[in-house]
Amino acid sequence: MSRLKALGKYAAIFLSAVVITSILWNVNQILLFKGVSYAESYDYLVYIDGANVVVKNGTTGRVDLSSNELSEVLNALLKGDGLKIFIKPGRYNVSSNIMLHNLKGVKIIGNGPNSTKLNMNGYSLIIRGDSWNYSISNVVEGVEIYNGSIIIENSFKTVIRNCFFINSKVGIILMNTNGWTECTLIEECYFINAYYGIVFKTPINDGTKSYANTEIRRVYFELQQEGAVAIYIEKDADFNEGLIHDVRVWMGKPVERNQTGIFLEGSMLNTVLHNVVFESFAKTPIAIYGIIVGNYSDPPIIGQGVVFCGNLTGRIYNPYGKWLYSSSGAFKVVDVEVPLGVNNKFGPIVEVGALPHLSLAISALNAKVEVEGPLSEGEEIQVRLRFKFLDDSFSDQLILSFNSSGAVWVDQDGWLKIWPTRNVISALTVEARTNVQASNAKIKVSIYGQYG
Repeated sequence: MSRLKALGKYAAIFLSAVVITSILWNVNQILLFKGVSYAESYDYLVYIDGANVVVKNGTTGRVDLSSNELSEVLNALLKGDGLKIFIKPGRYNVSSNIMLHNLKGVKIIGNGPNSTKLNMNGYSLIIRGDSWNYSISNVVEGVEIYNGSIIIENSFKTVIRNCFFINSKVGIILMNTNGWTECTLIEECYFINAYYGIVFKTPINDGTKSYANTEIRRVYFELQQEGAVAIYIEKDADFNEGLIHDVRVWMGKPVERNQTGIFLEGSMLNTVLHNVVFESFAKTPIAIYGIIVGNYSDPPIIGQGVVFCGNLTGRIYNPYGKWLYSSSGAFKVVDVEVPLGVNNKFGPIVEVGALPHLSLAISALNAKVEVEGPLSEGEEIQVRLRFKFLDDSFSDQLILSFNSSGAVWVDQDGWLKIWPTRNVISALTVEARTNVQASNAKIKVSIYGQYG
């Protein structure tokens, strides 16, 4: 009996030790992850302990690394895909670049830009792939970047969310050195006194031009320096098929000269500006513009809710007369030559007013068809007008006949004949033919109106 009592005593002591250890471990985890989202687990927890930056393993609860600055510990951790790293509140010192090289699905998450603050000392957090398929779906969220940058290079579906960029020469840099960087999402960010907020770089080496499908939404820029630019698209950089949505740029305070909301030297073809506000507080502005359009650029589509307010030198500075696109935007195309087919066969189709990203508003469309030059005896020229729709189908035809030179404006009855029952018009197509074997006549078409 005494032996059984002794075994029972030891068993009770053992079970008590297990329970106490479990309680202590759970209390430690609660304290360790206090303020950390429970929506997802983290592989590593980074925090400041005295003069050191400590890395605690999120699974074992043990300290894996310790250093006196952040970049050393992060570069030691960033060796595998899918890592989730949480950086607790504090001011962290960075003494070298932080590198995410050829990684996928890595998340670096702070407690919020008001509490997790990274003093970058001019260095950068670099998300780089040898090509885009090696660097996919990486996330940086909830940190303040002070005097530094985030660089996204040859990467796909990168997300920068809820970050502040303060006193940076450049806040976010997108660059292509081998392939492209596409489908980047920048949201809920705030750029304070950055000389350049977001820059799309001219490609180098084997990089392509494409930064397609980049989205910038709920982002705010506070320009404070002379020469500052919120969004800069360099020459040969294509920020195409993208979106700038719910963005505001403050300018003209404290300096009142040489500031720009969007400086476009590359392409923003098919990129839509929606609910974008350019606001200047300058009393006597000098060279303060909402948008500057360069000589070799393709402007964006000016969508709904684009506002220029306050005292600007100009809303859009367009010294090279580039076409500006907008829903309900006006356009004019003059004297488009139409090849003339002979022997009653129509010549090649000419599309007039076609843009790949806007439809025509037929209610505001006006067209003139002109035949120049002498017609031979018995010669008849026919010009066929049709609408081309978004699905590449065509409307009914309108035939205009000429037995001599002259000009005809298409009237309402003519438009009614080819008016679609229901469709989206992408272009007006024109063809011409003559009933003789050769002709000296020339056919020209001019249209003006609005895009829908």
